[in-house]
Amino acid sequence: MSAAKKSSGDAAVQIALRERFPKPRASAAAYQFFVILASNAYLLYLVVAGRVFPVSLVASNVCELILLSVIAHLPQIPIPRSARLPDTDQGGILRRILVLGFALLWLSGVYSIGLMVDAKHLNVLAQFPGIFAKFESLNIVTPLLMSGSLALVGVIGDWSTWHRRGGLYVSEMAMSAAPKILTLVLAPIVSAICGFAFIRQSPEFAVIAWSGAYLAVKALSELGMFAWQCSGMPESATQGPSTAEAAVGA
Repeated sequence: MSAAKKSSGDAAVQIALRERFPKPRASAAAYQFFVILASNAYLLYLVVAGRVFPVSLVASNVCELILLSVIAHLPQIPIPRSARLPDTDQGGILRRILVLGFALLWLSGVYSIGLMVDAKHLNVLAQFPGIFAKFESLNIVTPLLMSGSLALVGVIGDWSTWHRRGGLYVSEMAMSAAPKILTLVLAPIVSAICGFAFIRQSPEFAVIAWSGAYLAVKALSELGMFAWQCSGMPESATQGPSTAEAAVGA
Protein backbone atom coordinates (compact mmCIF):
# COMPACT_ATOMS: atom_id res chain seq x y z
CA MET A 1 0.00 0.00 0.00
CA SER A 2 2.79 2.39 0.91
CA ALA A 3 4.63 1.58 -2.33
CA ALA A 4 1.49 2.27 -4.37
CA LYS A 5 0.91 5.49 -2.47
CA LYS A 6 4.50 6.57 -3.08
CA SER A 7 4.18 5.76 -6.80
CA SER A 8 0.97 7.79 -7.00
CA GLY A 9 2.68 10.70 -5.24
CA ASP A 10 5.66 10.59 -7.61
CA ALA A 11 3.30 10.63 -10.60
CA ALA A 12 1.50 13.66 -9.18
CA VAL A 13 4.81 15.47 -8.74
CA GLN A 14 5.85 14.70 -12.34
CA ILE A 15 2.53 15.99 -13.67
CA ALA A 16 2.84 19.16 -11.55
CA LEU A 17 6.38 19.79 -12.82
CA ARG A 18 5.36 19.26 -16.45
CA GLU A 19 2.45 21.66 -16.07
CA ARG A 20 4.57 24.33 -14.36
CA PHE A 21 7.54 23.95 -16.72
CA PRO A 22 6.07 23.02 -20.11
CA LYS A 23 8.30 22.41 -23.09
CA PRO A 24 9.00 25.93 -24.43
CA ARG A 25 8.15 26.97 -27.95
CA ALA A 26 10.94 27.61 -30.45
CA SER A 27 10.74 31.40 -30.10
CA ALA A 28 10.79 31.26 -26.29
CA ALA A 29 13.65 28.75 -26.32
CA ALA A 30 15.69 30.92 -28.70
CA TYR A 31 15.11 33.98 -26.52
CA GLN A 32 16.13 32.21 -23.32
CA PHE A 33 19.22 30.79 -25.04
CA PHE A 34 20.19 34.28 -26.18
CA VAL A 35 19.64 35.76 -22.71
CA ILE A 36 21.90 33.15 -21.08
CA LEU A 37 24.73 33.75 -23.55
CA ALA A 38 24.35 37.54 -23.62
CA SER A 39 24.22 37.97 -19.83
CA ASN A 40 27.34 35.88 -19.26
CA ALA A 41 29.16 37.57 -22.15
CA TYR A 42 28.34 40.95 -20.62
CA LEU A 43 29.70 39.82 -17.24
CA LEU A 44 32.90 38.70 -18.96
CA TYR A 45 33.14 42.13 -20.61
CA LEU A 46 32.84 43.78 -17.19
CA VAL A 47 35.62 41.53 -15.91
CA VAL A 48 37.93 42.44 -18.80
CA ALA A 49 37.05 46.13 -18.31
CA GLY A 50 38.07 45.90 -14.66
CA ARG A 51 34.63 46.65 -13.24
CA VAL A 52 33.86 43.18 -11.85
CA PHE A 53 36.27 40.84 -10.07
CA PRO A 54 36.24 37.18 -8.95
CA VAL A 55 35.16 38.08 -5.43
CA SER A 56 32.25 40.05 -6.92
CA LEU A 57 31.12 37.07 -9.00
CA VAL A 58 31.20 34.73 -6.01
CA ALA A 59 29.45 37.20 -3.70
CA SER A 60 26.80 37.84 -6.35
CA ASN A 61 26.12 34.12 -6.82
CA VAL A 62 25.88 33.46 -3.06
CA CYS A 63 23.69 36.49 -2.33
CA GLU A 64 21.43 35.77 -5.29
CA LEU A 65 20.99 32.15 -4.21
CA ILE A 66 20.05 33.25 -0.68
CA LEU A 67 17.71 35.91 -2.03
CA LEU A 68 15.95 33.48 -4.37
CA SER A 69 15.63 30.88 -1.61
CA VAL A 70 13.99 33.38 0.73
CA ILE A 71 11.64 34.66 -1.97
CA ALA A 72 10.74 31.09 -2.97
CA HIS A 73 10.04 29.77 0.54
CA LEU A 74 8.26 32.67 2.27
CA PRO A 75 5.17 32.56 -0.01
CA GLN A 76 4.77 28.85 0.75
CA ILE A 77 4.06 29.47 4.45
CA PRO A 78 0.29 30.01 4.02
CA ILE A 79 -0.02 27.17 1.48
CA PRO A 80 -1.48 23.92 2.91
CA ARG A 81 1.10 21.22 3.43
CA SER A 82 -0.93 18.87 1.24
CA ALA A 83 -0.47 21.26 -1.70
CA ARG A 84 3.32 21.46 -1.40
CA LEU A 85 5.80 19.24 -3.17
CA PRO A 86 6.71 16.27 -0.96
CA ASP A 87 9.99 16.45 0.91
CA THR A 88 12.38 13.85 -0.52
CA ASP A 89 14.86 14.11 2.36
CA GLN A 90 14.22 11.22 4.76
CA GLY A 91 17.21 11.94 7.02
CA GLY A 92 15.57 14.47 9.29
CA ILE A 93 16.83 17.82 10.54
CA LEU A 94 20.11 16.41 11.93
CA ARG A 95 21.14 15.08 8.53
CA ARG A 96 20.30 18.40 6.91
CA ILE A 97 22.43 20.28 9.43
CA LEU A 98 25.37 17.92 8.89
CA VAL A 99 25.10 18.17 5.10
CA LEU A 100 24.84 21.97 5.26
CA GLY A 101 27.79 22.18 7.66
CA PHE A 102 29.95 20.00 5.42
CA ALA A 103 28.94 22.03 2.35
CA LEU A 104 29.84 25.31 4.07
CA LEU A 105 33.16 23.88 5.24
CA TRP A 106 33.95 22.58 1.75
CA LEU A 107 33.01 25.82 0.01
CA SER A 108 34.90 27.94 2.55
CA GLY A 109 38.06 25.92 1.99
CA VAL A 110 37.79 25.83 -1.80
CA TYR A 111 37.00 29.51 -2.18
CA SER A 112 39.59 30.66 0.35
CA ILE A 113 42.22 28.97 -1.80
CA GLY A 114 40.71 29.81 -5.18
CA LEU A 115 40.21 33.50 -4.46
CA MET A 116 43.90 33.92 -3.62
CA VAL A 117 44.26 34.70 -7.32
CA ASP A 118 42.32 37.90 -6.57
CA ALA A 119 44.36 38.88 -3.51
CA LYS A 120 44.75 42.45 -4.78
CA HIS A 121 41.02 43.16 -4.74
CA LEU A 122 40.53 41.25 -1.50
CA ASN A 123 43.05 43.59 0.14
CA VAL A 124 41.26 46.62 -1.30
CA LEU A 125 37.95 45.25 -0.05
CA ALA A 126 39.38 44.86 3.45
CA GLN A 127 40.16 48.59 3.57
CA PHE A 128 36.50 49.63 3.37
CA PRO A 129 35.01 50.48 6.78
CA GLY A 130 31.96 48.39 7.64
CA ILE A 131 30.07 45.60 5.98
CA PHE A 132 27.79 47.89 3.97
CA ALA A 133 30.69 49.78 2.40
CA LYS A 134 32.34 46.48 1.47
CA PHE A 135 29.09 45.20 -0.02
CA GLU A 136 28.56 48.36 -2.07
CA SER A 137 32.10 48.20 -3.43
CA LEU A 138 31.36 44.80 -4.99
CA ASN A 139 29.08 46.46 -7.58
CA ILE A 140 26.42 43.77 -7.24
CA VAL A 141 23.56 45.76 -5.66
CA THR A 142 21.85 46.62 -8.97
CA PRO A 143 22.02 43.05 -10.39
CA LEU A 144 20.62 41.68 -7.12
CA LEU A 145 17.75 44.17 -7.18
CA MET A 146 16.95 43.18 -10.76
CA SER A 147 17.13 39.48 -9.93
CA GLY A 148 14.95 39.96 -6.86
CA SER A 149 12.38 41.91 -8.86
CA LEU A 150 12.19 39.17 -11.49
CA ALA A 151 11.87 36.58 -8.72
CA LEU A 152 8.94 38.47 -7.21
CA VAL A 153 7.24 38.50 -10.60
CA GLY A 154 7.83 34.75 -10.77
CA VAL A 155 6.26 34.29 -7.32
CA ILE A 156 3.17 36.19 -8.48
CA GLY A 157 3.02 33.84 -11.48
CA ASP A 158 3.39 30.83 -9.16
CA TRP A 159 0.48 31.98 -7.02
CA SER A 160 -1.65 32.80 -10.05
CA THR A 161 -0.99 29.40 -11.61
CA TRP A 162 -1.70 27.54 -8.37
CA HIS A 163 -4.95 29.43 -7.64
CA ARG A 164 -6.14 28.89 -11.22
CA ARG A 165 -5.27 25.20 -11.55
CA GLY A 166 -5.05 23.91 -8.00
CA GLY A 167 -3.05 20.78 -7.29
CA LEU A 168 0.54 21.00 -6.08
CA TYR A 169 2.26 24.36 -5.66
CA VAL A 170 5.46 24.45 -7.74
CA SER A 171 7.82 27.39 -7.40
CA GLU A 172 9.57 28.81 -10.46
CA MET A 173 12.72 29.05 -8.32
CA ALA A 174 13.15 25.28 -8.73
CA MET A 175 14.63 26.01 -12.17
CA SER A 176 16.37 29.27 -11.28
CA ALA A 177 18.27 28.08 -8.21
CA ALA A 178 19.65 24.77 -9.53
CA PRO A 179 22.25 26.27 -11.94
CA LYS A 180 23.45 28.65 -9.20
CA ILE A 181 24.02 25.75 -6.82
CA LEU A 182 25.93 23.83 -9.49
CA THR A 183 28.03 26.91 -10.22
CA LEU A 184 28.76 27.50 -6.55
CA VAL A 185 30.00 23.93 -6.10
CA LEU A 186 31.77 23.19 -9.40
CA ALA A 187 33.06 26.55 -10.62
CA PRO A 188 35.74 27.27 -7.96
CA ILE A 189 37.66 24.10 -8.81
CA VAL A 190 37.78 24.82 -12.55
CA SER A 191 38.44 28.51 -11.93
CA ALA A 192 41.31 27.84 -9.53
CA ILE A 193 43.01 25.55 -12.05
CA CYS A 194 42.71 28.15 -14.82
CA GLY A 195 43.64 31.11 -12.62
CA PHE A 196 46.71 29.61 -10.97
CA ALA A 197 48.00 28.46 -14.37
CA PHE A 198 48.70 32.12 -15.26
CA ILE A 199 49.30 33.76 -11.88
CA ARG A 200 53.09 33.79 -12.22
CA GLN A 201 53.19 35.03 -15.81
CA SER A 202 50.49 37.69 -15.44
CA PRO A 203 48.41 38.20 -12.26
CA GLU A 204 46.03 40.48 -14.19
CA PHE A 205 45.34 37.82 -16.81
CA ALA A 206 45.02 35.20 -14.06
CA VAL A 207 42.07 37.17 -12.69
CA ILE A 208 40.47 37.22 -16.15
CA ALA A 209 41.15 33.49 -16.63
CA TRP A 210 39.61 32.70 -13.21
CA SER A 211 36.52 34.78 -13.98
CA GLY A 212 36.20 33.40 -17.50
CA ALA A 213 36.27 29.82 -16.22
CA TYR A 214 33.73 30.68 -13.51
CA LEU A 215 31.37 32.26 -16.04
CA ALA A 216 31.84 29.32 -18.41
CA VAL A 217 30.71 26.87 -15.71
CA LYS A 218 27.84 29.21 -14.85
CA ALA A 219 26.71 29.40 -18.49
CA LEU A 220 27.01 25.63 -18.98
CA SER A 221 24.97 25.00 -15.81
CA GLU A 222 22.24 27.34 -17.01
CA LEU A 223 22.26 25.87 -20.51
CA GLY A 224 22.21 22.35 -19.10
CA MET A 225 19.15 23.09 -16.97
CA PHE A 226 17.52 24.79 -19.94
CA ALA A 227 18.22 21.77 -22.17
CA TRP A 228 16.77 19.44 -19.53
CA GLN A 229 13.63 21.55 -19.41
CA CYS A 230 13.35 21.41 -23.20
CA SER A 231 13.98 17.68 -23.64
CA GLY A 232 13.86 16.10 -20.19
CA MET A 233 10.30 17.10 -19.32
CA PRO A 234 8.29 16.62 -22.52
CA GLU A 235 4.59 17.34 -22.53
CA SER A 236 2.47 14.32 -21.74
CA ALA A 237 -0.84 13.32 -23.18
CA THR A 238 -2.58 14.06 -19.89
CA GLN A 239 -1.00 17.47 -19.49
CA GLY A 240 -3.26 20.48 -19.45
CA PRO A 241 -2.54 23.80 -21.20
CA SER A 242 0.78 25.44 -20.53
CA THR A 243 1.14 28.43 -18.21
CA ALA A 244 1.36 30.86 -21.11
CA GLU A 245 -1.69 29.36 -22.86
CA ALA A 246 -3.71 29.45 -19.65
CA ALA A 247 -2.77 33.09 -19.12
CA VAL A 248 -3.87 33.98 -22.64
CA GLY A 249 -7.14 32.10 -22.24
CA ALA A 250 -7.89 33.64 -18.84
